[in-house]
Amino acid sequence: MGVGHDLPDWTTMDVKAYFLYEAGCEPRNMHIPCIRRGEDEGPYYTREEEKCLMNKQVEESKGFDIDFKQFRYVFNYKPLDFDDDEMAMEPETTRELMDRLSRESLEGYNEKEATNYEFVKVTKANYYDTATCATVYFITYQGKASSDDEPKDFRAKVIHYYHEPAKYISCDMKPAKNVHFIETAEDEDAKRTKIDK
Repeated sequence: MGVGHDLPDWTTMDVKAYFLYEAGCEPRNMHIPCIRRGEDEGPYYTREEEKCLMNKQVEESKGFDIDFKQFRYVFNYKPLDFDDDEMAMEPETTRELMDRLSRESLEGYNEKEATNYEFVKVTKANYYDTATCATVYFITYQGKASSDDEPKDFRAKVIHYYHEPAKYISCDMKPAKNVHFIETAEDEDAKRTKIDK
C-alpha cells in the first residue's frame, strides 16, 4: 500500500470555518465577494464569537445557508458572485459553471432516485477553496418534475477540480423547514376542558 492510502478521504469531511482576514485588513487589490456588515454596524461580536456563529451556521446548514450579513470578518466560506468569472475557465462563465454542475448533480439524483426532474435555475451558491487545485461548492438550485407545477429546491455539494472531472459528494432535495405551532393559554384551557369531560 502506498503512502497516504490509510488517510481519511478529505473530500467527504466537513470543514470548519476559519478566518482569512479581519475586517479592514484585507489586501487592497483583493476582490472580496462577501456580503457582510460594515465595521461600524452592530451587533459587535468578538473574533471568537463570530467564528462560533459561523461554524454553527455551517454545521446546521451543511454549508448551504449562511447569513453572511452577520459577519465582519472574512472566512474561508464565502458566497459566490455569479458575475465574477475568476471561478471558471474560459470560455465558460461562473454562471455557466454553476448551471453545468447543477445539471450534472441532478442527473445523478434522478438516476439514484429513479426520478425525472429537470433543471430550472441556480438560486445561490457558497464555496471554499481547498489546499489543492479544487474548490468545494455548496449549490442551491431548482428542479421541476413534469408532473408538478412548482419547482423543488435541491442542494448539491460538488468538488470542482480545474483539470479533472468534478466529484459529486451529495445531491438532495432541500429539507422542508420545521414549523412549530405555539399554543396560547386559551388553547391549553380548551384541551383540558375537553379532556375533563
